[in-house]
Amino acid sequence: MAEAAREGLRCPRTSLTAAYLDGELETAASDEFDAHAHGCADCSAALLEQRRLLCLLDTAFDETFEKKLELPEGFTRQLKARAQNDLSGVRDARERRRALKICAALGAAAFALLGFAALDVVVRPALRALGTASGVLGVAGRASAEAGSGAGVVLRAVAGRIVAVSESAAVLMVLLLAAGVLLLLRLVSGYHRASARD
Repeated sequence: MAEAAREGLRCPRTSLTAAYLDGELETAASDEFDAHAHGCADCSAALLEQRRLLCLLDTAFDETFEKKLELPEGFTRQLKARAQNDLSGVRDARERRRALKICAALGAAAFALLGFAALDVVVRPALRALGTASGVLGVAGRASAEAGSGAGVVLRAVAGRIVAVSESAAVLMVLLLAAGVLLLLRLVSGYHRASARD
């Protein structure tokens, strides 16, 4: 209780001790603090404590840096060999399953932490893309169905014409139809080659 009362009465200038010792105060402020510290017991004690701490740190660092540690011969080679050979846990199927579970748990935790923001940022665009893809596939399916029904109509008309005429005329019409299809395919491939060159 008395100590707490003493802390409450402590000099507010003790906060300047570190700046004073580091030389961060201006000359006038440094001289003023020095004069104040000679008369103030709190600031004098704080200065003494800070100086002791600095001396202790200097001594500890000097001893640490003066000692030279010598590593055993071949230490780095042995360390490298052990690090390379100690991958048995990574190659194990249990380790891979454990890593997969940890990744799934981390993903679930991240999703839970992000909450509805993740729903807006990740899930809704994916659902929109899926809807767009299904729309494109639906249009492509309808277009191919329409093309198939159109081809069926054309084939029925051509087959009806071929059946209605004599045999030689039917053979001639089939040959003309085949030549027309081949010519169309050649024109389409020539068009694609010419556009690829440009």
